[in-house]
Amino acid sequence: MRLATGMLSALALWSGLAMAQPAALTLPREDGSSIHYYLDAAVPGQSSAALLVILQGSDCNSVRHIRLVAPMQQVLPAADLLTVEKYGIDDTLPYREEVPRQDCPDAFVQHDTPQRRVSDVTQVLQAVIARNGYQKVAVLGGSEGAVIANLVTASSGRIDATLAFSGGGRWFIDDVRHSAADAPKEEVAGLNAFLQQVMTAPPFVLNASDHGYDWWHGMLNIDQLATLRSIKTPVLIVQGDQDRAVSPGAVDNMIDELRAAGKTNITYVNYAGLDHVMRRENGASEMARVVADMRAWLEKQLR
Repeated sequence: MRLATGMLSALALWSGLAMAQPAALTLPREDGSSIHYYLDAAVPGQSSAALLVILQGSDCNSVRHIRLVAPMQQVLPAADLLTVEKYGIDDTLPYREEVPRQDCPDAFVQHDTPQRRVSDVTQVLQAVIARNGYQKVAVLGGSEGAVIANLVTASSGRIDATLAFSGGGRWFIDDVRHSAADAPKEEVAGLNAFLQQVMTAPPFVLNASDHGYDWWHGMLNIDQLATLRSIKTPVLIVQGDQDRAVSPGAVDNMIDELRAAGKTNITYVNYAGLDHVMRRENGASEMARVVADMRAWLEKQLR
């Protein structure tokens, strides 16, 4: 089954071919599979005092082939960089833009979930912090990665600052519906029926946009408002108001509720005229400006 939702298809814009890089490190999961991760030193042969974790979106691609990792690394350029592969993926998987893709590993489709990603990232974080003694840790996530960044911060207790980029509002269902707002009525009706089925039915065999039942069910049941309410460390939420992949209005509503609840640790920056990947309507990218703003914010938090 294919769901042509903008949130999923827009993730191709985050990707591209990567240059040759060091081999993956691994840690075992409880089910016998391996977590593949990469720790790139800011200065070869040395450990930095700071660690930056960058989390990609929901696409079926290796994090080693995500071209926005390099510019995003500039939010904390003196830090070591940690990236973690999703279940069933390593850097041998060639980059593909299409969603769904014919060669997406079945292990990814069946076992990748937001909860699994949080568990994997937290396990890797514990290992690298214990080994290298990082004094400051920041996490930056885009799209689904923003949701994961917030969840890791809420659960791990090891994150000093969080940057969540184009991650949507309180409920994923609002973002999916927003991404399909311009679709024909019959497609919208089918999408709503599908979402209701995943939310209420027992598990069933599914491959929708390279994701199985567990991923869809997991995403649809995450309450980002509750997650952000539980975080006490600084959080920066970045959103473009012309985003077609997630709902800017739902983000605004979530921020209003957080402010009403007295959450002063959360900074919200809304960029007028920019889309999911911070481009203008004419295609001109404002990503360099957004990264510079994120860097300025993060430097203040980590002083």
